[in-house]
Amino acid sequence: MISLVAKAQALPEEALPEPLLNLMDMPGYRKAFKAIKALVAEVSASHHVSGELLASRRQINQLLNWHWKLKPQNGQPELISGWRAELMAEKLTLLLQEYPR
Repeated sequence: MISLVAKAQALPEEALPEPLLNLMDMPGYRKAFKAIKALVAEVSASHHVSGELLASRRQINQLLNWHWKLKPQNGQPELISGWRAELMAEKLTLLLQEYPR
């Protein structure tokens, strides 16, 4: 085990994998999250649907992970698929263009 650690420490910097990015450490995460929450509030008011039902914190983070390609995804996020897509997929897609990786 110790020899494996020594081998890894001897590797040149270029041979090391890129560090994993955490969603909340991404530049613009808070601003993007707040913008999505504001859009959700607008859509929920205009369609008389609870904001909590429309988009949870987990679903917003799922969308941002997918958009910034931080984690592998099996399909589209919940906020831009199914019944939620009918209400806000187009607006969310436009909004996400303001927050490139």
